[in-house]
Amino acid sequence: MSVTHEEVVKAAEAERILNSDVFKEAIENLKNEYITHWLNSRGIDDVAVREDFHRSLLLLPEVERHLRIMAEKGKLTKANINKIRNIA
Repeated sequence: MSVTHEEVVKAAEAERILNSDVFKEAIENLKNEYITHWLNSRGIDDVAVREDFHRSLLLLPEVERHLRIMAEKGKLTKANINKIRNIA
């Protein structure tokens, strides 16, 4: 499998994951769980715990962003492949 073909395959998989109801539900459940734990950590000694949950919340959109980048990169690669095929 060539690198460009591999990118197209990965892009399609990334798109399927992003559009998956299971993935969307998992992200939403994690977000709600992190927020609940974050809000319920009220003790003075819980500062590190709150910081960990806050960082975790900030990472969730990053996972989605990286999947979107993979999906878009593959779409561009596929468009380039099709363009080359039409020229040849």
